[in-house]
Amino acid sequence: MAYQTFRVEITRDETRDGAPVGIEITAYIDRMPETNEATVGRLSRARRGVWNSRLHYTGDFETLADALAAITAAYPEANRIHCYEYTVDDEFAREVAPLLRTGQKWMPAA
Repeated sequence: MAYQTFRVEITRDETRDGAPVGIEITAYIDRMPETNEATVGRLSRARRGVWNSRLHYTGDFETLADALAAITAAYPEANRIHCYEYTVDDEFAREVAPLLRTGQKWMPAA
């Protein structure tokens, strides 16, 4: 059976006043995330000094649907999510098509 975790990371560019948040989802497939700082099943405030000070919220989710629901609840104005896959065969996470929001649905960009 394959192991899979969806890590959500929400960052903000603190060099610009009022900068929008950046949202990323990394799908860890048959591989564990390198750090254990994220909460499971919900988004929570990142401790200062974890990764870098731009990281505001993080969380690990069992399904993509759970991750998207948490993002939509926390940031209803969000309309783009950068996506990555990180498999056991990859040295680094690979960027895949971003998710774009149309109404209440998230769909991969064409």
